[in-house]
Amino acid sequence: MTTKKRPAHQGKTIRTQIRTSASPDQLWEAWADPEKLAQWFPDRAEGRAAEGAVQTWYFDRFKYALPYEIASAVPGEHLVFTGQPPGRPRFFLEIEIAREGGSTRLTLANSGFLDKEGWDEEYEGIVSGWQMSLALLKLYVERYYGRARSQFFAMRPAQYSYRDLLRLYREEDELSRWLTTAGRIGEAGRPYQLTLREGGPATGEVLAVTGWEVLLSWNEIEGALGLKGFSLGQAGRAICIHGSSWGLPAPSAAELETKFSSALERLAGALEHVRASV
Repeated sequence: MTTKKRPAHQGKTIRTQIRTSASPDQLWEAWADPEKLAQWFPDRAEGRAAEGAVQTWYFDRFKYALPYEIASAVPGEHLVFTGQPPGRPRFFLEIEIAREGGSTRLTLANSGFLDKEGWDEEYEGIVSGWQMSLALLKLYVERYYGRARSQFFAMRPAQYSYRDLLRLYREEDELSRWLTTAGRIGEAGRPYQLTLREGGPATGEVLAVTGWEVLLSWNEIEGALGLKGFSLGQAGRAICIHGSSWGLPAPSAAELETKFSSALERLAGALEHVRASV
């Protein structure tokens, strides 16, 4: 019988969870099977998650790969990824899956972050990233499980405060400056309706709202729309629109990427105006 091996979490630790109507086996396969993992998280993945094996995640647009050692793997229940980057403590990414009360709970613990001055933005960025990613996982396993994904990804550097960015991502007057002709984005779990300047209508549910990022389901493309922001380290910060569709052909996703690249130029201008007015 395979037993769970609990990791010795070190440093600052992120803990978050989702509940879903999907089965434990579906959630497990969404992590363990590299083909299914690539339908909601990395661009590509290699290696099935089995104890003692290595699974590699590829983020092609950023031209890097992350190899993860599998420290523990109990199918349908428990999965632990680990590694140790140079000059950093060993990290653990622990996934716990359990069926309870008519739903399935997935709990994530990610540790190994440096707890010292200058590293807070990295930590908070990954907190936001995991909230967004788990919300996308929930959408995938509940509505599009097993289907192939196409993506669009527009990004550019920009100077801003995270508080200003969230306003421009949610408030009706602010959205109309760069993305929409009508509509606003409310709280997580609420429906929304936007009329996009480029791309037509967007309707669905607000899946996640973090300190500065927003994730929406997008019914018209059978997918999701992420309005994002993150640190580029010493190079500053970036704004980003990242979409996933389990219904659009790749050429249609590429057309949306071009349109959203134009929207990001307007967003960068709006952020610059906010900075200048302070």
